[in-house]
Amino acid sequence: MDAAIPAPLPAPPVKPPGIWRQGWYRFRRNRGGMVGLGLVLLVVLVALACPFLAPHDPGDQSAMLRGGARAAPSWLHPLGTDRMGYDVLSRVLYGAPTALAVGLGAMAIASLVGIVIGGIAGYVGGLLDEVLMRFAEFFLVIPVFVVILAVVRLFGIIVVGTPLEKVPHLNLLTIIALLGLFGWPPIARMARAEFLRLKQAEFVEAAICIGATKRDILLRHILPNALPSLIVLVALGIGGAVLAEAMVSFLGFGDPKAISWGQMLYFNYEALKVAPWGSLAPGVAIFLTVLGFNLLADGLTDAFNPRLRQ
Repeated sequence: MDAAIPAPLPAPPVKPPGIWRQGWYRFRRNRGGMVGLGLVLLVVLVALACPFLAPHDPGDQSAMLRGGARAAPSWLHPLGTDRMGYDVLSRVLYGAPTALAVGLGAMAIASLVGIVIGGIAGYVGGLLDEVLMRFAEFFLVIPVFVVILAVVRLFGIIVVGTPLEKVPHLNLLTIIALLGLFGWPPIARMARAEFLRLKQAEFVEAAICIGATKRDILLRHILPNALPSLIVLVALGIGGAVLAEAMVSFLGFGDPKAISWGQMLYFNYEALKVAPWGSLAPGVAIFLTVLGFNLLADGLTDAFNPRLRQ
């Protein structure tokens, strides 16, 4: 008698892709988002490799000594020199780390404040929710740009003769802090909406039933599922912070010790007719950087919030 053939074991269940993998699949099909990702990666690469890519030291003004200020592009200076004898290409390359420091630093502060305030408002609700949201709306109506100009100028006067005067790039750090402290309300409103939605989800109710603490519910269940929507605002805010710093520097309120694209525009806009490369090069760099982050944010919106496109 033949031995009985054992029944085949059931196939192990296939784990469904997580929210991040699903978002990546959708993001890859968005051409604009991929172009934005490419531009952002290019800026990051330039920021990391600028000491190796720059043909000259960014503080080298030897061209002025030999009468080479405002020189047209050449093999020695591929993008020419500005009115102070600096090599334009080297200064543009060294401006990338400053731009990323401003964008990432400002949005790190804004994200921390916005997620904390918006998360508390959405999870707790009630009177505290009303108070925190009215507080956020108050920040939304403040003329941020005017406040930044006033605070930077006033702070620059106050620190004279104090130990703070020796802090490197103090003006730039002040601009980053102000952009972050005034840029949190949109993130707080989005965080509030996500926490309100997710605290009623089934997996949160299941976590409550098994005795999970509020800390675990907030940090391990709600916050990770709210991050995809918040990352969209962060990416958009980075480009906005880069543009805001460029405008502040262009008006003469930037950090004179920092190499930034806004400072290059400030020092070279008067020579636009004589040596346009001194202004066009940093202007193009600002445009490509802001465009990259905006396209990246648009692609992330399609990837993680597809309902907004329907």
